[in-house]
Amino acid sequence: MNRYKMYSGFTPALPPPKHPMSSLPPELLAEIFQYCSTYNADAPLLLGSVNRRFREIVHSHPAVWYKLRLRLGFGTEFARIQKAGLWFKNRGACPLKVFLNITNTCAPRSDTSEQEWFSHNYPFLIALFRKNIHRIHALTLQSDTELKAYHLLDAITASSPVSPTESLQLHSLHFQITADIPPMPSGWSPVFESFSLFPQLDSLKLINHILPALTPPNIVHLQNLSIVRPLTAPPLPTLKILRMISSAPSLIHLDIDSRISGEPLSDFHVETELPALKSLSLRINNLPSTLKLLASASLEKLRLTDLDGRRPRAGEELGSVMANLTRELKTKDGSSGGLDLLKSLEIAGVHCVSSTSAHWDWCIRHLPRLESLTLNKSGFVSLIKVLTEIQPEHPDIQGGFYCPRLSYVHLSSVDALLLLQDLKMKRPSLTVEWDNGGPVWHHSIPDHPRTTFSYTTGGYGFASLFDYDRRHIEDTQVKGVSLTDEDSSW
Repeated sequence: MNRYKMYSGFTPALPPPKHPMSSLPPELLAEIFQYCSTYNADAPLLLGSVNRRFREIVHSHPAVWYKLRLRLGFGTEFARIQKAGLWFKNRGACPLKVFLNITNTCAPRSDTSEQEWFSHNYPFLIALFRKNIHRIHALTLQSDTELKAYHLLDAITASSPVSPTESLQLHSLHFQITADIPPMPSGWSPVFESFSLFPQLDSLKLINHILPALTPPNIVHLQNLSIVRPLTAPPLPTLKILRMISSAPSLIHLDIDSRISGEPLSDFHVETELPALKSLSLRINNLPSTLKLLASASLEKLRLTDLDGRRPRAGEELGSVMANLTRELKTKDGSSGGLDLLKSLEIAGVHCVSSTSAHWDWCIRHLPRLESLTLNKSGFVSLIKVLTEIQPEHPDIQGGFYCPRLSYVHLSSVDALLLLQDLKMKRPSLTVEWDNGGPVWHHSIPDHPRTTFSYTTGGYGFASLFDYDRRHIEDTQVKGVSLTDEDSSW
């Protein structure tokens, strides 16, 4: 036999080497698979088709199945039921995030309402969601119109088997409307009647959505509100924003990205006290007047982008409002005033004629808890000089500088380069970044201040390692479930 091996060149077959992933414990693989689901909602199906071990891990860890995405109008109802049932089964008793895309569904007949049309064309799918509605933690509806989205929401929640003593567990609700907002108001306006079924709703995001004409009810416990509209949409009436905010006194995070109509401030008689507001992000025009209405003494993060920041004296007008806020704002209990609690300040798109502003200098001197300062495309370089000054009242507190807790500074201005160098020399614990006006990435406050001085040219010079196309999934069959969604990256 040995002689045969020697002369024939025959060698016995060796077992193939094991892949390094085969030695990873299942708990670690499940954690990796869960992260994959954040990039692609259909990741559990794709990963489960790789091999037997992957399939066993995927089907034995409910955390992997926390996002369900369905697109109505393509394929059969049975395929949608099969997919949804698989998610509800493998998720177990854990809450679930659901994304429903109904942009390509056919319009109902004139004698049939859209709510009845959904129940008639998808009776078993609607019944499945009604049965499991109490297990849905977050719901996102993408639709052509608001009316269709609310009719689907009503169809899902109608005749829910949840007992009167058990409230629905929906905490987050997002609406994504793909059709253009009409330039003139239509005869229909959402009244948010469905919100009465969700007493625990604390997060609401409206993308390209019409705001209700009347004060919306049942959002008293809302903590996160985001209103996003494209620049091509008609300006958003300020009165509608104030009415909606006045119905949510528990707001903690408020984000508005839209053009705002400039009605006279004397016309508003709506109380907008937000004692719990900690984060405010405004990317709007008419920024100074809107900020005056919405600012709160409890703010910890403030992000301002002026869509009309190139107008004359835009920087001085905004600086005057900021200075007044530091003087006049008071917390409800009176324990602190102004913007004493502010930790992060970002200003972008505000044009200034002069590099020195008394209003902004006053403001920066009265932010004792500020930790992060970002100024993009604004020329208030005198602020950097203020940060190198010693406080005459408290010369012994952390070097005596203004903003003693400051750990990060970012500025995009050629005139500020020498001042930033001086700031870095006097306060070496700061993380200081400067760029020449190119695209700027948003930076979070570092946990540990570094001692590096960074020069960036047009932002980072490298692409993201995760910058790959996940938007298209071909028609494939994975364990009997068809993947025909063109966009499963949600």
